Amino acid sequence: PANWCVISYYEFSTKVGETFAVNTPAVFVDGGVDPSAPHRFCLGSISNVQRNIDSERCRKHIGRGIRLDVKGEGDVWLTCLSNRAVFVQSSYLDREAGREPGDAIHKIYSQATLKVFDLRQCYSQLRLHNMYQLVATEMLNNPAGNSKNPLFALNRGNAEFTGCLTQVANIGVDELRSLCSLAVSFVKGWGPDYDRKTITETPCWIEVQINRALQLLDEVLHHPTSSAYSTMQ
Repeated sequence: PANWCVISYYEFSTKVGETFAVNTPAVFVDGGVDPSAPHRFCLGSISNVQRNIDSERCRKHIGRGIRLDVKGEGDVWLTCLSNRAVFVQSSYLDREAGREPGDAIHKIYSQATLKVFDLRQCYSQLRLHNMYQLVATEMLNNPAGNSKNPLFALNRGNAEFTGCLTQVANIGVDELRSLCSLAVSFVKGWGPDYDRKTITETPCWIEVQINRALQLLDEVLHHPTSSAYSTMQ
């Protein structure tokens, strides 16, 4: 893609301003006010007539913000340049920490640099989720064909197992798209360890969508692994 990522800015649950398309290997997201620099997404220049006091206070602490660097087609590193920590939702960091995707929030301190997105890992996760979904859907829709499947035979009549199959079969595109993006909150954290339970409760945050990953998602969805079920029997 011509632009390796697009960045959207939010205040609580409201998207504010225009989406910023990135075509330079490095991009800065900061509290500045220069709206014309191609390598800077200056949040300080974004107005919001309905901005509340919490967002106003938070924006004052963004400062130099963050830097995102891309290598290859979509491996991404984040450097925190602000004096305040940022909080990141990243399926790559989840996996590195031994957590399920979306199960943890990662605090990155001032001047620290961390890899936050790995394209190969993302593609593997997308294919795995898609395969599980195909298998679960076929097992639910074709009970007569499950006689040779030891997994199904062992759990026949198990309501919890059937519930898990249903949950996997109903994985939506939005959930898969979340594997292709990052979310970064400035100053304020969220999650189990904070009063704010979701990122939409934080005053200032961005979503970074990795375009090559979204292309791969489209490929996975339009060319599913039709043999997934047979290979797992």
